[in-house]
Amino acid sequence: MKNLLVYLLPFLLRTCCTSQNVCEEPPDIDFGEIRSGEKAAYIESDRVQYNCNPGFVLEGSEWITCSGRKWTPTPKCLAPCIVTKQQLEAKNLLLSGNRVRTQLIQHNHMLQFQCREGHVLTVPMDRKCLDGHMDLPSCISERGKNCSCPPAIENGDIITLSKKQYKAGSSVQFKCQKYYSLEGDNRTFCDNGTWTKAPVCLEPCAISLAEMENRKIEIKRKLDGDISENIYVPRGGSVEFTCKMGYMVTTNPSQSVSVIQCNGDSIVYPECKEIVCSPPQIENGNFQPNQIQYEYEDTIETQCESGYQLQSRQATSTCTETGWSPPPICIPKNCDYIRIENGKLSDSYERWKDYYFPRRVGQTVDYYCSYGFLPINKETWSRSSCTKFGWSPEPKCFKKCDIPRRLAHGTFNAHTRRKYIEGEEISFSCENGYDPANQQAKAVCTKNGWSPAPRCDMKKTE
Repeated sequence: MKNLLVYLLPFLLRTCCTSQNVCEEPPDIDFGEIRSGEKAAYIESDRVQYNCNPGFVLEGSEWITCSGRKWTPTPKCLAPCIVTKQQLEAKNLLLSGNRVRTQLIQHNHMLQFQCREGHVLTVPMDRKCLDGHMDLPSCISERGKNCSCPPAIENGDIITLSKKQYKAGSSVQFKCQKYYSLEGDNRTFCDNGTWTKAPVCLEPCAISLAEMENRKIEIKRKLDGDISENIYVPRGGSVEFTCKMGYMVTTNPSQSVSVIQCNGDSIVYPECKEIVCSPPQIENGNFQPNQIQYEYEDTIETQCESGYQLQSRQATSTCTETGWSPPPICIPKNCDYIRIENGKLSDSYERWKDYYFPRRVGQTVDYYCSYGFLPINKETWSRSSCTKFGWSPEPKCFKKCDIPRRLAHGTFNAHTRRKYIEGEEISFSCENGYDPANQQAKAVCTKNGWSPAPRCDMKKTE
């Protein structure tokens, strides 16, 4: 038996641990590895640490956690950039200090370039490494052929002085017209008789004032410039739309502002609808004025019925984008002095009621019933608690009905000592040759006693 337990113990332990596993093995990452926390099985809140290979930069948290049967997002190892000696020589580039050597640059770091003598560097001279990619600048020779007139660009102008001939290595500068955005280098260079690629002026986004009016939207922040039929937003810029007063966004009412990016596509305007409120359904209360529909910032006055009060203690409610504010809700008053029919509160509460009432939520009162009446618990007294909905249970005295000592030609189906109060029933049986009066072998306890009165009548013979 002992040998059997020794054999089964590793299996039982492995089964126990497996049942607690909530996460699979942590995922691998490119150009990195798990540094610490690695184990055979993972449970809730276990953590694993990553690091990247030399030269790579970790993006995100180095730790991930097993949470809800899944791992939190893994980090990423961003690659360095390698600028080779051959690349520098092919482009007539030099590093700082006039050096020509292979260089490794980590992600998000800058490298400064310059040109060999007799060449002009295209701007910018500082270039950034982004996850293994870097655009190298160009060096334009100053010893090549001259260039004639530079190329014109649509919706843009040359802002340097014009010449008939331009020497190799010289440049002209461009500027886009108002609202247009320049894409590319703002200069073009004369490279051995040919101009390098000229920039492009990107068209702005036109926002139609008429369309805004039709859709009941406006711009949150006023834009600069003259406004006629359209408002222009430069490429890459953004504009914040908001609904006009009394209107709200149809797609997401909780979002009051829509941010639209100008990316060359057609402007997608948000949809706005008029804010209206339906008449509120108020239990135990009424309101004025009573209309079929209410507009934004319309108000109503609510009055609760006797024994009820407004939950907000504010009679005026306003129509807003989220409905009536504050909501007109009538709740029972908590908790005033109460007169009990056929009963009364204990002496201290009756004698000093102005001191004890109203009672706070959680406080209690004791009460007694008059002779011939009982509380709901059928005892000599009962207790009621003040709740946010009022007294619970409601202090109330019920008529007590005694079982008659004798039922002629019949018997009651109950113990003679049992107490009955209003609303409860008693049943009885009649002897052979007798039937219940009114064909009912039961009676109900009412304020006026048993109804109908229990009675057994002789059967009628035909």
